Amino acid sequence: MQLTKAAAESARVAGISASQAVDYLTTALNGFGMKASQALEVSDKFAALAASSATSYDELATALSKVASQASLAGMSMDYTLALLAKGVETTRESAESIGTALKTVIARMREITDYGATLEDGTDVNNVETQLKAVGISLRDNAGELRSTQDVLNDLGLKWDSLSKNQQAALAKALAGTRQQ
Repeated sequence: MQLTKAAAESARVAGISASQAVDYLTTALNGFGMKASQALEVSDKFAALAASSATSYDELATALSKVASQASLAGMSMDYTLALLAKGVETTRESAESIGTALKTVIARMREITDYGATLEDGTDVNNVETQLKAVGISLRDNAGELRSTQDVLNDLGLKWDSLSKNQQAALAKALAGTRQQ
């Protein structure tokens, strides 16, 4: 009942159909392990961010639907994920689907473990993302060897980004997003 009520209000505010609103809210709630009672809170996040950025409710909800579960599993909050998506959409004006898929690609690449525990002879880790991050002083894993939260790693990278050379930025962009998504 709470989801239905939130969806009806969301549809009115966002100018979308009630079925779209249900789909968007369900995806967001399920992706981040939230309860139906939080549907209105999620809708308010979409609306507030759309009002303060060059994005729409529909674009944010669409982009989030592409990446919600992966972002949550990677230790990213909904607010952080939505902020990245909003910035991506407003900066590039690419489709919401493309921005959501691009972020999903970055998360997948950061969390890819190839030959777990293996390193090259010189001690370089096998995962190219880890190698590129390590080259600029950012650790993808914690002291116990477990993957750190993607949100924490991206925050660390964001703090250093402007001080990196263009070559370092290019290498990191390709490692994180791949040639097509960077």
